[in-house]
Amino acid sequence: MSDLDAYRSLYVAESRENLEGIVSNLLILEKGTDSHAIDEIFRSAHSLKGMSASMGFMHMEEICHALEDVFSQIRSQKLDVTQSLVDDLLGGADDIEQMIDEIEAGGDGQLDHKDQRVKTLKKWLVQEGEDKKPTPVVQPVVPEPGIAEETTGDMYEGPSYEQDFGEGCRDYTLDIVLADNVDNKNLRGMLILQNLESIGEITRFSPERDIIEDDENFSGTISLVFRTNAGEEAIRTILNISDIKSSDVTGVPKTSPVIPTPEIPEPALIPGEIQSEKGTCYDIRIEISPSVDSKNLRSMLLLQNLEVLGSITEISPKRDIIEDSSTFDGTISLTLRSESSKDKIESLLKGSDVRTHSIAVQENLPVGDITPSFSVEGSDEVSLSKFRSTTTEKVEKKREVKNIRVDIDRLDHMMNLVEDLVINRGRLEQIAQEYKIKELDETLNMVGRSVSDLQVMMMDIRMIPLNQIFNRFPRTVRDIAAKEGKEVDFVVEGGDTELDRSVLDGLNDPLLHLIRNGLDHGIESPEVRVANGKNPKGRLKLSASRDKDNVVIVIEDDGCGVNVEKIKKKALERGLVSEDVLASMSDQDAYDLLFQPGFSTADKITDISGRGVGLDVVKTTIASLQGTIKLESFPGEGSRFELVLPPTMAIVMVMMIRINGKRCAIPITNVAEVASLAAFPIQNIGNGEGLLMRDEIIVLYRLDDMFGRSKKEEVIVVLQNVEKKGAIIADLIEGQQEVVIKPLSKFVGTCEGVSGVTIPGDGEVVPVLDVKAILREGGQKAGRKAAGSGKRVKKVIKNVVTDTDLMISEQQADELRELGNIGAAHAATTLSTILSTMIQIRVPEIILVNLANLRNYLDDVKAAMVVFQIQGQIKGDGYLIIHIPEDSIIRLTNIMIGTTETNRSIDDMDRSAITEIGNIMTSSFLDACATLLSIIMIPSPPSMVIDMPHAALQSIIATQEIRENVDQVVLFRTELTCSMYEIKANIILLPSKSLLQEIFARMENVIATAG
Repeated sequence: MSDLDAYRSLYVAESRENLEGIVSNLLILEKGTDSHAIDEIFRSAHSLKGMSASMGFMHMEEICHALEDVFSQIRSQKLDVTQSLVDDLLGGADDIEQMIDEIEAGGDGQLDHKDQRVKTLKKWLVQEGEDKKPTPVVQPVVPEPGIAEETTGDMYEGPSYEQDFGEGCRDYTLDIVLADNVDNKNLRGMLILQNLESIGEITRFSPERDIIEDDENFSGTISLVFRTNAGEEAIRTILNISDIKSSDVTGVPKTSPVIPTPEIPEPALIPGEIQSEKGTCYDIRIEISPSVDSKNLRSMLLLQNLEVLGSITEISPKRDIIEDSSTFDGTISLTLRSESSKDKIESLLKGSDVRTHSIAVQENLPVGDITPSFSVEGSDEVSLSKFRSTTTEKVEKKREVKNIRVDIDRLDHMMNLVEDLVINRGRLEQIAQEYKIKELDETLNMVGRSVSDLQVMMMDIRMIPLNQIFNRFPRTVRDIAAKEGKEVDFVVEGGDTELDRSVLDGLNDPLLHLIRNGLDHGIESPEVRVANGKNPKGRLKLSASRDKDNVVIVIEDDGCGVNVEKIKKKALERGLVSEDVLASMSDQDAYDLLFQPGFSTADKITDISGRGVGLDVVKTTIASLQGTIKLESFPGEGSRFELVLPPTMAIVMVMMIRINGKRCAIPITNVAEVASLAAFPIQNIGNGEGLLMRDEIIVLYRLDDMFGRSKKEEVIVVLQNVEKKGAIIADLIEGQQEVVIKPLSKFVGTCEGVSGVTIPGDGEVVPVLDVKAILREGGQKAGRKAAGSGKRVKKVIKNVVTDTDLMISEQQADELRELGNIGAAHAATTLSTILSTMIQIRVPEIILVNLANLRNYLDDVKAAMVVFQIQGQIKGDGYLIIHIPEDSIIRLTNIMIGTTETNRSIDDMDRSAITEIGNIMTSSFLDACATLLSIIMIPSPPSMVIDMPHAALQSIIATQEIRENVDQVVLFRTELTCSMYEIKANIILLPSKSLLQEIFARMENVIATAG
């Protein structure tokens, strides 16, 4: 990997941050003069230009350079900020975003209309410069003999330095020749130009920039004219690096022969010296991560970014060492004098390549006599004592590391490990309750506290301020309002409210749609607003706040509101409701129709809205984040969308209950209270049932078809979601538990009434009730809807395919499913631990099949079969086979040894790996049999066959023992998934007739005990 490729991702991340700063501050600047905003814009543009030049993305560098020229004149008040100017600047920002996307995809950031964009931006410099102030006459610069005469005519000419930096500057001619052994002359040449521009202005240079940037044409020689007030010593310090073979710096006299009266200028800041006039001195220590390939390049980029904020007065080691990767160890100590805050410096130093950094404010130092050396232009240099800042004693510098940047993938992996800890803690608690060992209980309590603290800390780390997405919307509002001819005051509040990253990632599109909806449908045109007695400028507000255990996001406008009658008319035209229903429909029910797929009240279709695609998607997305959305509207006054979201979706506290003997979980935030059914008898209310609890009528929701009608109803669980309440009846409450909730897999699909599943300590797969869905429909209708979902879940998760004459009951099918679930859960946990990566195993599909038909259910591809003979301790025996296709074998081995090579044949390492996997899956399945059915089966050492299914099975079942004793086969078909692969696997149980009878007999005992 080349140096540039190694830094591509870092460049993209930092470029996006700088671009976001440019856009957000431009919008602030458009509303009025703000010196802080223009300073931030200039800093971001300068950093982006420097990084782009260093990385060789020259189209990006040219656009940024043109933007920087415009920002410079805005800062010096040569340009007035107008809407048309901001439009062009934002257009440049859009081009930069397009180029960043291309660079992120592996390109070099080429832009077809680059020249046109640069020309558009440059026009502002001429037009506005002429309007505001006549262009000053630039005196011709007389080059010294060091600059070839034939090249001066082609030199780039910049603006007068006096206009940008004031008096006291001087022109210098520089001849620079890079060393012959420099590999990237173009990159090094651009770094030198950028370093020079940090202390002055290059007014002319040769050759042109595109030649300097081209390895094939650039010889390594640069001639230029440079203006600065930093002095010759500062220039020589910058040029004193090992990559420069030779350099010549010569002062250019002014064309005027008049020699002014000598005046001592302000001391120029020279690298290595401390200035004592303005700003704060910060002692900074930076340590580049050892994994970085090019510490010198990364360090130079960091130094350039720091020099945008201030002046580096001391640095160790010297710059020439920092730029030489063979001697530089990645550690830099420096003193930065800057008027910027410590937080701003902190944010600049945060990066994945910086392992540690510390910033400390330097103590006040006594300053010795400062006497600068200066020269009078056109005369001999006046010699004075050296300009130095001295200290009477060495001050101990306190440094501490306060921030590091962690890659988000590592953070996700850490969170997965914490989730595993939570699950395993639950299993340990189950074991502790069973064996009642005092020492185990005490140790588990201490471990439990540590796991809880770690969990809280990890969840806090994952919390991200909503400003991450809120900051994107002012630009959207501005552009849409301008296009629609509307005036809008966009207000953002509560951006510091935090959400878990998994929730935040899904919020951008829903919020964007609601904002566009408010601009297009809600806020009227200025003419209409004035006619209605309103302020011509509309108001759109986006706010966020915490409400108990939820985060509430509100989007509200002061527009025309929602026309309820228009909604009802559209609904009747589309046949969504009948006239009878429409007559009794409340306003809130009418608002809910807007969330139906394809529903729209727009009279015409625009590129913003009107197609009926949006609010239904918004609702679905918010629901997938375990949130709710509600619309309130006030005719003529405006509309209000309220989103209620959980702060996190990772680890939650649930209440475990049983309904008709079956366990389910309810998020504790959705439980209002628990009461005895004896205290509040069930009453008939209309066509349904309800409870009268302390003068409040609570609707009863029956989920009989999902769980069956229980004969042991004893407990009322009152559910709540936002403003709705309802009750369900349970057999008993098992208690509260912290669990990891996983969404239903693609094999199950979406099921209304069930939001996901969790696996508590005993390994059982437990459905988590979707309280919002249950309460949404109301009364018996909700019960029937959830019951329908229950049948769907039962069909997909519990259904056992039978291709045999053997008849089994539904309860026996449930037990087989449970057997597969527990075995899969145990295997997933063990594999995740051994492979050091999160492994998930799909809920197995269970097939009962005659032995002769088994091969019809296996893919006709080469596979490994790891065979174990099993012996039951009570009666019967049989075989257990772990069947894994060839491509899945190679994927498993890749996970174990950390490679990604797939184009190879199975070797000894694969055989060893698959044997180990077979041992794990077999042990997990047999443990499940012992746990669920109390059947102890002992496996033999494994043997392995790698062949096509029919050939492998033929060799396995050829023995007379199997042909005489095995009729039926139980096939558990599943898939293992991790971050990179999906791996098919089958567990095949070939039980003898006696063992199969014993298995079903034990199942009947379990069913009878549960009943």
